[in-house]
Order: sequence, then structure tokens, then C-alpha cells
Amino acid sequence: MFTRTTNSFATALVVAALAAPGCGKPKGETTPPTDTKPVEAPPVADKPARVYQDPPPPTEPREVQFPDLQKIQTKNGLEIYVVENHEVPLVTAQLVIKAGTMDDEQLAEMTANMLGEGTKSRTKAKIDEEIEFVGGSLGAGAGVHDTSVYTQVLKRDVKLALTLMADEVMNPAFPPAALDKLKDKAKTNLKAMKSNSNVLADQLFDMVAYPSGHPYGRPLPTEAQIDAVTVDAVKKFHDTFYRSNNSYLILSGDITVPEAEKLGNEVFAKWKPIEGQAPANPLNGFKAYKHPPKLIVHLVNRPGSAQSDIRVGNLALARKNPDWIKLDLASDILGGGSTGRLFLDVREEKGLTYGIYTKMEPGVAPGTWRIWTKTKTATTGEMLKAIFGHITKMRDTDVTTKEFEDVTREAIGSFPLSIETADQVAGRVRTILTYGLPSDYYKTYRDEVRKAQIADMKTMARKFMNDVPVVVVVGRADKAEPQIKDALPDATIVHYDTDLKCLEKDTTFCAANHALAAAGAAPAPAPAPAK
Repeated sequence: MFTRTTNSFATALVVAALAAPGCGKPKGETTPPTDTKPVEAPPVADKPARVYQDPPPPTEPREVQFPDLQKIQTKNGLEIYVVENHEVPLVTAQLVIKAGTMDDEQLAEMTANMLGEGTKSRTKAKIDEEIEFVGGSLGAGAGVHDTSVYTQVLKRDVKLALTLMADEVMNPAFPPAALDKLKDKAKTNLKAMKSNSNVLADQLFDMVAYPSGHPYGRPLPTEAQIDAVTVDAVKKFHDTFYRSNNSYLILSGDITVPEAEKLGNEVFAKWKPIEGQAPANPLNGFKAYKHPPKLIVHLVNRPGSAQSDIRVGNLALARKNPDWIKLDLASDILGGGSTGRLFLDVREEKGLTYGIYTKMEPGVAPGTWRIWTKTKTATTGEMLKAIFGHITKMRDTDVTTKEFEDVTREAIGSFPLSIETADQVAGRVRTILTYGLPSDYYKTYRDEVRKAQIADMKTMARKFMNDVPVVVVVGRADKAEPQIKDALPDATIVHYDTDLKCLEKDTTFCAANHALAAAGAAPAPAPAPAK
């Protein structure tokens, strides 16, 4: 039966096929005549070119009012700055102690990190439990110029957060076991830093740029220095600097001046001030600075590197220098981002790197200006030639009108975005206080940008972008050195290992702050000022 069904189905298919259009016609009509020309497809009309409209011209920037600094002072000398913003019921507090790594790198960091390890009345677990129960945060960290203890909580919990903060600052326990863990972590971090080419390049750049013993250019610590930190030394550092009249508190968010004053006098009432003079600022020992006497390339041999990390720059100016804004504009024209000259040429046109930028490091003393990049080992020399060419161009010719208008418009237009929140404003307040800027610095910032002129850009370049800069290269010395000699034939090359130890017998041109020279050296004024 199965066979019969199959055959019947096949027969039906044949019948259906014969009944289809075109089937059963005479043989001669089944194909077109041989002399029939193929039918050509109609021509496809070209698509009209897509036209994009130009974006509308930028409007005039709206006026933005940076708030006045609201300052009060507690009975024991703690200064409190209030930044009010009542949009959300949050309060952020930054307690800033005027002591940082420039005073003592190891002790500043260890002291800050030990604050959260428990107090005389609360264990670490208890502190963590109390702040986490209210959904807040509490931490501390040491910077170059100062140390900050910070917290953020809902408005209703601000007194609890400040109480925990005050307990950590006023009554730390400094348990020895916690210090041992911190020292082990510091030694692990040290090994990671020595294996990071970016860290080596930046560290050596600072060591070269600053005079011997300067806090901004210290060498990497040694394991022996880390091991030498004791609980007694941490306690002494804390007792010396962590005082009410050597600190200030910034409260930002949903809080008023009367509320801040009441909290400050209640929570920090028992904090003792420094009696007599505060410890001297270590930067005071450096009254003058100098630039390199000749072109020197500081080369770190890092076997196995596939790229060369390159830094080119020099000592520039202190953050409070009136020329800061103008130099910042000139620096952005050269390398402020994807529209900078360096990016457009060295990356986009020459294809020598994924990124190349300029960077200004602020300081109470003169900071640095530098070009930051990396390139394949084989293009080290080509990169150096390109960088020096752009420095020369900035120094010798005026920027274009478009470049100047673009960079000033960006500075003016983006400024409001940097002060939208209470936390951002608090950060600006801290900048004012750290670097000694005028209290109205950010109120007049955009006006100062508008005062800049095209001619100022070349003036800033000639003044702060030196034609004999500090040059640091980290990579394969055997491959990079011949290229350096070809690109910079007048340069002296000084060699270092990955501990940043200078390998030259004659250390005349070694980094002033290299490990051997800086060990145990006391700060001393540098030679004549740079021009």
C-alpha cells in the first residue's frame, strides 16, 4: 500500500507541472529566438549627495556665580567653610590637616591609613558598622600638601558621621598589627610601581626637574625605609600635625552656617590646638630653582619593553602665579586633548601613538609642565623629533585665531560643569585654600580667560615651554639609545636602572634627587633662579 501511495503522489506532481503556465507549448516557443537582444536593466539614478547642516553657532555663555566663601571658626581655632546646596538631603565633609607627604612621605601615608584602624573607644569593626548602618562612607588619605578625612551621609546622620571622624582624628589607637599590614601592603605597592613604566617615567621626571632634597622630587622609597616606620613615629607625626588650628573643615550640601557652627563647636570641642608656632613648611628651604644647563636625556633601561614611555617638559610656575590661566590655555592648544596639535599630528597624521597630551602639575612651589606619551620602541627617535618640532613651533609662531577662539570658548563654556554640585564647589574651595589663591579666584575665572590675547600664547610658550627641557625615556636602552642620538645629536644620555638608580660614574648630570644623593640629605636652597 505504501508503494502505491507514493506512485500516485508522483503522478499528481507530473500532472500539476504540465498544467503550469508555459508547459505544453510547441518546442520552438519554449526559448527566445537566438537573435533576441538581452533586455538591459534601466539605469540607476545617482543618489543625491547627503548635505549636513552646520550646527548652530554657540550662544553667549550664561553668567555663573561662584558662591562666596562662608567661613566660621570654632573656639579652638578650627576653620569651617560651608557650601550650601539644599537640592538633596546629603552632606559631604572634608576635614583637611595641613600636613602631607612633603612633610614625611612614609609617616603621612601611614598615619592617614591608620586612622580607620580603630580608636581608643571604638574598634575598626564598630566604626565600620556605625557608618555603614546609616548608608554613609568614611575614609582618609594623604596628599602632597595635606591629608583629608572625608565622609558623606544623609543630613539626618551628619552629627554621627562627624563624631566618628572626630574620634578617628583625636583618639586613634594605632594598633601595631595594623601597621605591620600596612607596611607589607606598601612594599607590595612598591614592587608594582617599579614594574610600571608610566610610574618610572613620571617619578624620574620629578627627580630630575627638582633640586636635591626637594619634597616634590623625592625618589621611590626603599623597603628598608618602609620597614623603619614605627608606631611611635606615627604617633609623633599625628601629635605634631593633627591639631585643630592646623586644620580646616569643608561642609558641603544640605547644611546651613548656623548648623555647621553648632556641630563644629560640639563635635570638635576637645581637639587641642598647636601651642606656639606650627612646624615649618619644608618648601621654605627652596628659594630658587634652575633649569638643565644643557640638553640631557635620562634613559631608564627596562628590558622587554615593547614601547618607550616619554616625558618632555620642565619646571614651570606655582599654582597661584597670575600666568597660570594663560599657560593653561597655551598648553591646551598644544596638547589638551583630541583637538590639540600634538594629537592631531603625532597620532592622527603620523600614527606614532595612541595618545599624547600636555599636563600641568600644580604646586605651592613651582610645579611642572610636561608632554606625556608613549610610542613603539622602533619609533622613539621619530617621536622625539616630532615633540621638539612642536615645542619650537609654539615658541616661534603665533597660534591661529581659530585655535585661540576654540580653546578660550572651551574653557569658558565648560567651567559651569565643574561647579554644578556642592561637592565640586567644595573641591574648588579646597584648591583655593591649598594653593593660597585669592578668595574670588573662581568668581573671576571666566573674566580672566577673556582677558587673554593671541599674543599671550607665544609669550607663555617662550616663558614656560623650554627649548632645553627635561627629557625622560623609559624602555629598551639598546634599541632606543641609537635613535635618541640620531634625533637629538647634541644631547647627553644618562642611564638608570628600574630602581631609578643612576648608573654613571660621574653623577654630574644624574637626577638631583637620585637615590644615592638624596639618602639622608637635608633640604637646601637651589642655585640661581631660572630665567
